[in-house]
Parts: sequence; structure tokens; C-alpha cells
Amino acid sequence: MKHFDIALIGLGAATMSLAVRLVAQGYPGQVVIIEPREYPSDDRTWCGWRLAEHPFTAQATRTWSTWAVSQAGESVVRGSDRTPYEMLRASAVQSQALDAIATRPDWALLAGRSLQSASSDNQPWTLELDNGSSIIADRVFDSRPPALTLERPWVWQSFVGRELVGPGLTDDSPVRLMDFLDDEAPLLTFVYELPIAPGRRLIELTRFAPQRPSLSALGAQLDGILADRGLANHAIDREESSHLPMAPIAPYNREGWMRVGTAGGSMRPATGYAFHGIQRWADQCADDLMAGRPPCAPSRRRTMDWLDGVFLESLWRHTPAGSAGKPFVQLFDRTPAEAMVRFLMSRPHISDIAHILRSLPPTPMLRAALAHSRQAMD
Repeated sequence: MKHFDIALIGLGAATMSLAVRLVAQGYPGQVVIIEPREYPSDDRTWCGWRLAEHPFTAQATRTWSTWAVSQAGESVVRGSDRTPYEMLRASAVQSQALDAIATRPDWALLAGRSLQSASSDNQPWTLELDNGSSIIADRVFDSRPPALTLERPWVWQSFVGRELVGPGLTDDSPVRLMDFLDDEAPLLTFVYELPIAPGRRLIELTRFAPQRPSLSALGAQLDGILADRGLANHAIDREESSHLPMAPIAPYNREGWMRVGTAGGSMRPATGYAFHGIQRWADQCADDLMAGRPPCAPSRRRTMDWLDGVFLESLWRHTPAGSAGKPFVQLFDRTPAEAMVRFLMSRPHISDIAHILRSLPPTPMLRAALAHSRQAMD
């Protein structure tokens, strides 16, 4: 059996980010990548505010300096020239990662192969693949999606998106982060829009819900919204959909096996942002591996997890139905743009957290804080 220093399970954002850094830094070990798909796919986008440069900066499809949130005709527009909001296509990130991997003839990319089982007598790991072959790896970084059951206050973020091409789609408007809908579905539903280029726009319907809704039903609702906007006959160039767990997933790093990406807890529970946090983890992890140190697992600040739980608990408690977007509009309206960005990207200053807390309605948030604290102790 072939013996590798590192096995990367799946070409997800975390494993690709780590691989690109190891190639750039001249990692001396041998790496194998096990990926069920044969070719790069354009099935998702990664977005967020770029607080710092990263290896995939040049792959950004578009950046914006203004963004907006809205509900019932009330709109708040904010912006920053220092911290742009960026969109990266998965296919572009995958292509850069595959190009980097191809420069290492001592590495192996097992495309079209999936992991069936793994065993270890302490270390190393024996990995059995779906074609009956086996390999050995000293360390495993596993990016496969986790199987989860969520309990209150944590929820699922489910979305369906259509990238439209056609007339009347301008690119001079801000990113519409959240345009909240007045519907009865718990806990809240909103439209997300990225004006990518003249004649091209990504429009998604997103729902925060205790249970994963039907993606086909969510897609049908999105199609109705597009029809109401006169966009029913525009060509759909690309589609994306998923269920994201808005919960603080605990890190797993035992006996040389580490879960990474969403599976390792890199996703921010209250926002779903993960890509830029993954870049920070990949920087540190690559440095550890190059120095011969045990690699660090993804981590989050406990204070941020608690605040996220309080905020999501407040959504569970918000009445009447269909009005849960109001605190978001109020939050963006009352918080300075740079403070808001740092908070959403999990890099807040203490003063930023103070701004956030002052911007939210005190009585509902206090009740949510007490309820979430009781839940955490149960």
C-alpha cells in the first residue's frame, strides 16, 4: 500500500486552502487527495468581507464596496472602501488548487474516488476506497459534511439560488444581503442578491428554520418571486442550493484525524460565513506542518458562540411571524459599517461588540440571553 504523510478527504474550501499553502511553502511530505467528483464544479459561491489578502484573492469574480438590508420598503445601505465584500466561485478556487496540486508529481489526486472506511492501530491510518484499494496516511484532514441534529436555538440555513442572464439586470446596485419577506415560515426568509455584471445577477432565497425545508419548495417560491419581478424568462446560467448548519460544531482532532471546514466548526453559527475563517485556519495549520508541529484544529471564540446563540434564540421568540427581519435592519442602521463587518467576520474589537449590543432592542435580547444561558446549563 502507498504511504502518504497527509490525506485530504474531499476538495472542500478547507482542504484546498491547506493544499495551496503547502505547495507554495514547499512542504516536503507526500499528500493524497481523495475526491469523489471527477472535475471542478460551479455548484456554489463563497462570499464575505475580505479583511485580509488570501491566496485566492485574484479569483474573486466581483467585489463590492456597498451593501444593503431591507424589509417592507425600509432599506439601510452601508459601505466601506477598506473591506470589500467579495464573491468567489467554487470552480475558480478549485481550478487554482488543482493547478497547484499538479505541480507536485509526488502527490496523488484520486479523482472519482471516495473513502469507504478507515482504521488505525494508534497511527498511521489505513484508508479503504470505493474501488477496493487501500492507502496509508499519517494524518487525515476530513472535510466531508457532518451529520447533525440541531436543537434550539440552533437552526438550518437553507437556500436555493439562480444565476440569471438577461436584459435589465444592472450591476451598479449594492449587494442585497437580506431583503426580508413577510411570510409565515419560521424563523425568517429573505432574498439575497449579487449584481455580478451587466446582464448577470445571482438571486437566492434563504430561510432560517428549525428543520431543513424542501429545497424544491424553496426553489418554487424563488421562481414565483422572479416571476413577480419580471424575470421569469431570463436564462438560468447556474444554480446552487444547500442546507448549512447554523450551530457551533465542536472541533475534532484525535489520533491524527482532524475534521476541517464546516465539519470542523469553521462556519460562523449566526451568519453561515466560513471561507475567510478557513483562510486564517489554513495559514496557521500550514505553518504548523512546515515547522513539524502538530497542526491546529479550527477554533472559534466562545464569547462569539454565546452571542450567536442569544441572537438566534431571539429569532425563535420574535413575534409576530414574518417580522423577524426588523432587528437585522435596526442592527445595520445603528452600527458603524466597519464594526459590523468585523463582527460578522468573527474578528470584532471589544468596542464593536459594544456597538452591536447597543444597537439591539435590550428587553428581547436580555430575555433571549437568560433563556440561552439556561439551555446551555441543561
